[in-house]
Amino acid sequence: MTTRRDFIKKTVAGTAALSLGSILPGFGSSRYQDILGANEKIRIGVIGVNSRGKALAQGFAKLPDCEVTYICDVDSRALEKCQAAIHKITGRTPKGEKDIRKMLESNDFEAVVIATPDHWHAKAAIMAMQAGKHVYLEKPTSHNPAENEMLVRAALKYNRIVQVGNQRRSFPNVIKAMEEIKSGSIGKVRYAKSWYVNNRPSIGTGKVVPVPDYLDWDLWQGPAPRVADFKDNFIHYNWHWFWNWGTGEALNNGTHFIDILPWGLRVQSEDVIVFRMIGRRRIHSLSLSSLATKHLSPGRDVVAIRCR
Repeated sequence: MTTRRDFIKKTVAGTAALSLGSILPGFGSSRYQDILGANEKIRIGVIGVNSRGKALAQGFAKLPDCEVTYICDVDSRALEKCQAAIHKITGRTPKGEKDIRKMLESNDFEAVVIATPDHWHAKAAIMAMQAGKHVYLEKPTSHNPAENEMLVRAALKYNRIVQVGNQRRSFPNVIKAMEEIKSGSIGKVRYAKSWYVNNRPSIGTGKVVPVPDYLDWDLWQGPAPRVADFKDNFIHYNWHWFWNWGTGEALNNGTHFIDILPWGLRVQSEDVIVFRMIGRRRIHSLSLSSLATKHLSPGRDVVAIRCR
């Protein structure tokens, strides 16, 4: 299993420098960050920092072998808040840029962390690899299966390290459960089932309003089909429930639980027989890797999977 810390270590050549803290235990991270050269630790650029991305940026900033040097977000408020949060931790303010294309022209970082809305995930990751950057990509890996295939091809073509943020792979209690299952504690496991239920309140139909002055709406939509009218219920969280940008509850929360099943069963994703997500407005049919959706009938937010 690759942890986030393993990812960081694998993306640099000199691992000896990364263990300097064990050699000099009296030095805190703020002390020996100033000693190490820029090429002896991993420099990170974080893309999409309104919520999850900000938390990730703060987490990486606290690692002694990391430095967050760049922040990218199309929302100027989110960008400035994240810059301030990193400064509070490290005493240094990372550069800021709203346009990912301009950010990726920089040589101030070796890896990117991507925590944008889903429709930007694969596109941003591929652009980063083309620019020579390694990638930590929040789940889901893409907005649809076709993008996933492009993502895999890009990782192979550009020979970049790509790690996906399925966090339950790092949960100690889940790891322990996997060890128990694989040791035969409950015998041979032939069947697994998982579900996710969330009684979310309605987001309403939304009102057409002017685009906020702090938001670059065109860049926010990025590779997605254009929506001309901006509504007050689009951002920052409710984009999950809109076709052009989100993947529904299936890949918002369901993906975490789905991921555990083949892990425990010790099967590959192509061995998954049935997956069904029933949402308020649609039923989603998808592979483990990503999403293909069809409008069918209303229901409740339930995720179920069967493997055998």
